Amino acid sequence: PFHVLHIFGPGGVGKTSLLGQWMRICQEMGIPAIYLDGRNLEPAPESFLSGLRFVMGLETTASPLEVLRDRTTRHVIFIDTYETLAPLDDWLREEFLPQLPEITLIILASRYQSNWRIDSGWQALLQTVSLRNLSPEESRTYLSRREIPSAQHQAVLDFTHGQPLALSLVADVFAQGQ
Repeated sequence: PFHVLHIFGPGGVGKTSLLGQWMRICQEMGIPAIYLDGRNLEPAPESFLSGLRFVMGLETTASPLEVLRDRTTRHVIFIDTYETLAPLDDWLREEFLPQLPEITLIILASRYQSNWRIDSGWQALLQTVSLRNLSPEESRTYLSRREIPSAQHQAVLDFTHGQPLALSLVADVFAQGQ
């Protein structure tokens, strides 16, 4: 029902981990997937296309857009740390993405919600999901699965407030101490 999925949330909430899991699922299902990290790209069209060309394994003269347009099966493009590409937002939304076939799913992950929803042309094509800290119950479940003693759960929750990266780091410290 959508062509662009935008997940957003604060740093350490698990956006990159979620993209990694989706990449793994794509691989298991035989769905071609491309992963770009905005931290590795200059926010310019030439740099974006060069990065895309590199991860697709194309020759330096090949057009990644032409290769993507020629695909006849569903495929996914993941763009992580999208907030670093903010200067490219208009170009991606108005020039690059509209040239891709409808069988392309774009998944953006960033710290901030995009303003794409105010663009009437993208409203029906966009789904946004906000990622937040885990609830106390979810945090306790995670800590139990990581074999953290239940007597320590409240102290960990008081310290981490359910922030996934912080919970994971605390659990790693506990695991190293055993």
